Amino acid sequence: MSHGWRQSYDLAQIDQFEPETVPDVLPQDASSRKEYAQMLAMDAAIYGLPSVYQYAQMYVQAIDRSSPSYTGFDQWLHQREPATADFTTFKTPNVDTLYSNAWLDLSEGPALVRIPPIESRYYTLHFLDMYSNATNLSSRTVGAGGGDFLIVTPEWSGEVPDDVTPFRVATPYMWILMRILVGESAADLERVRALQDAVEIRPTADVGSGSFPAAAPAAAESDWRTFFDALDWVLRANGHPLQEDAYVHRFRSIGIGGAEPLDLTRLDESTRGGMEAGFAAAIDVIRSSRAQIGMRIGETGWVTGSAGECGFNYLRRALLNFAGTGGNVIAEKQFFATYSSGSGEPLDGSKCDYVVRFETLPPVRGHWSLTLYPSSTGLFYRNEIGRFAISPATPGLRYGADGSLTVLIQHERPADDANWLPCPREEFYLDLRTWEPGPAIRSGEWRPPPVMPVQSHGTAGAGPV
Repeated sequence: MSHGWRQSYDLAQIDQFEPETVPDVLPQDASSRKEYAQMLAMDAAIYGLPSVYQYAQMYVQAIDRSSPSYTGFDQWLHQREPATADFTTFKTPNVDTLYSNAWLDLSEGPALVRIPPIESRYYTLHFLDMYSNATNLSSRTVGAGGGDFLIVTPEWSGEVPDDVTPFRVATPYMWILMRILVGESAADLERVRALQDAVEIRPTADVGSGSFPAAAPAAAESDWRTFFDALDWVLRANGHPLQEDAYVHRFRSIGIGGAEPLDLTRLDESTRGGMEAGFAAAIDVIRSSRAQIGMRIGETGWVTGSAGECGFNYLRRALLNFAGTGGNVIAEKQFFATYSSGSGEPLDGSKCDYVVRFETLPPVRGHWSLTLYPSSTGLFYRNEIGRFAISPATPGLRYGADGSLTVLIQHERPADDANWLPCPREEFYLDLRTWEPGPAIRSGEWRPPPVMPVQSHGTAGAGPV
């Protein structure tokens, strides 16, 4: 008899197996019921955080007509300038592409997306389902020639027009995050704006006719009732992967994901109290674990990975989306992030200045950038020179004679600020993005150098400690 690892099997293949369809037991004892609800709510919050955060963004753009950024479904919201300190649409943005956002409603039928020829520059139409899983129509997958694509759900079975490629996505509500690489010149900015306008979305059926709960971003992130209302809608309107049936079915015991919308007023005080406590516990776990978002690279302080293909790793998925929604697959982008220096201490501009020296620049087919964010916000740090990142496009950047690049990370402006990346007087983190990473990055042969502290503030002199 084999003692190998049998991972799973399909209950539908079992003769005479007929599982019951009645609701699960809910403890009668109030104390036990609260503990049970807390456990389920904690699991649901960790599972559903990316869904709720994305729903909140969708609500602002596609549902709330009073929002300044309202477009409705299947319409682009174009960012016409590189992101600045005023950019708050989502966390951990980048500065070297122009963003465009659209939310698709495919519940009544497909949408046609037309991509014009986009030559000699990186671009991606980055599709995210309502569980933050990513796919791409990009310079990597489509190429410079562009094309017409019919965006359809798995169950759709209509006819595809000639010269149109079907592109199947997981959920009827989808986020498209389009990025197009932009240079520093005004002329290139105008070229990219023209490309944005040339990418079209054409719905083939009515959109926006569903019933949606209210969920502004601040409320969805902080209020347990708003959070679970939004998660309930996501599960009911979008379904979930078949492999998650057993896990998600449990949430119905606290009213989430069933046939009827969640109605908290119909739940007793013990269940509601458990749900509130479970939500708070989940956010505490996520917040305290956020530095564990990727695979650790030795003792350098850096972690790496991708953010758009988490599978069933729900806590990792929550951590990634807590840091910033819109993660991509590793073939499109491999991230490197660090919250700590090479000496193991948290990066903190109130305590130390730092330096990072790239002996060899990141080997990419696309582009790369090193961006800094205060840990408290996940947004850009407003500074006197308006610099939020270092990349090959940074004006006046100075390289060593051997091709190396040394970046100064500190709060006070240095005498020579060509390679200065300003940081706040508080804890911060760094995100090194590598778009279309080359083989040396994918294999682990190339790694970013550690961020090294220099002498603490108030100590004479300069140099590594």
